[in-house]
Amino acid sequence: MKNEHNCSTHGKQFLATSEKPYRFMDSGLSHVYLVGIKYWVCEKCGSAAAEIPALEPLMLAIAKAVVMKPALLAGEEIRFLRKRAGKRAVDFAELINKTPEHLSKLENDQLPLPEETDKLIRLTYGMLSGDAALMFGIMNSVEAWLRSISGKKIIDITFKKKAGKWTRLPMAA
Repeated sequence: MKNEHNCSTHGKQFLATSEKPYRFMDSGLSHVYLVGIKYWVCEKCGSAAAEIPALEPLMLAIAKAVVMKPALLAGEEIRFLRKRAGKRAVDFAELINKTPEHLSKLENDQLPLPEETDKLIRLTYGMLSGDAALMFGIMNSVEAWLRSISGKKIIDITFKKKAGKWTRLPMAA
């Protein structure tokens, strides 16, 4: 028979520091850590609970960090962004032109994530988020993202102003 107890009566309080940060698993991401918050660990069963102020701004900051990171998204990060956007898998999959099964495999790291799909996921989340600061960050980085697509070359596009309008000049041979 399982021994029941009240974790709140057996909890020991700690303060998360940079040397010993609190792992914020409730974010849905395994690699998010917090510093400067109070947390409690039950001395009987080891379960942890934290006092996290301003949760919504924190979640927005996490989403921004995920979207703006230079490396490809991990499956759990795709799922995190989809859920933060408030989309069911079937609806998000449709937005990025994938089947729900394909999206599920991406979210569970069962398929490699192509750079183009990665960028589309980030941009889709950014557009759905309504976060003006994130959109500004994306706008400042989108050119670098597009240039980083493997196998693509930059082709100069030249415009000339004629009669008050911009006109594209033919590409050089």
